Amino acid sequence: MESWEQIAVLFQDLAAGEEGAWQRLLVTLTPKLEILSRNQPIGRLRDDEDARRDIVAKVITRLHANEHRAIKRWVADDAPAPVRAWIRVVVRSAAIDVMRARPEYIRGSKNRSPGWFSLATLASQAGAAVPDSLVGKQREVESFMAESAREVRRAVEAQGSDAAGHLAATWQIPVVHTRRFVKRLDSYSEVLRMILAGCSYSEVSESLALSRREVELVVGYIEEFFHARGFGA
Repeated sequence: MESWEQIAVLFQDLAAGEEGAWQRLLVTLTPKLEILSRNQPIGRLRDDEDARRDIVAKVITRLHANEHRAIKRWVADDAPAPVRAWIRVVVRSAAIDVMRARPEYIRGSKNRSPGWFSLATLASQAGAAVPDSLVGKQREVESFMAESAREVRRAVEAQGSDAAGHLAATWQIPVVHTRRFVKRLDSYSEVLRMILAGCSYSEVSESLALSRREVELVVGYIEEFFHARGFGA
């Protein structure tokens, strides 16, 4: 029996109250969840083993909650979705919740859409079609970065060592953001482009000859810079 068919049978056994069904389900389903957790549209968290474990744990918690109510509803449905597709939806929902729980995820306010300043929410999923709405946001982000980089280059040429202070005053943001931008001018745009394209940290690191830690820093600095500039507000 194919493993997804076996999972559907275990769902039915669990709903029927068969002894040991939950443990048998965990043995069969957990490896599937671990694979699915690696392919979620959560940008830089795709390389985070802790994030993947959190996704799996959250799915298992949801399936176990309220005496397996979600599974029993699936079993009781007259025309249930294929079990594989149903589990994919649960995993995707859990992945989004894990992403939103991370401190770098910017929640919404009356002036700002939730997640707008997190590159993870704007990254394309490898191998998947990109919705027009996401393409539009990506272009806005890339355009904003390109214009900011041009301003940084002009300031460096005109102001020299005073460029960071000049930009901070012009943009009315803390100078720490402009110092980082000036120091990493060449890497900001390239890292942003690759992250939005759905590349993993490892892929960015290898392509741009940067350490993984440096990639992580640049992504965080870019998000903080966008937030400081009020991008999308």
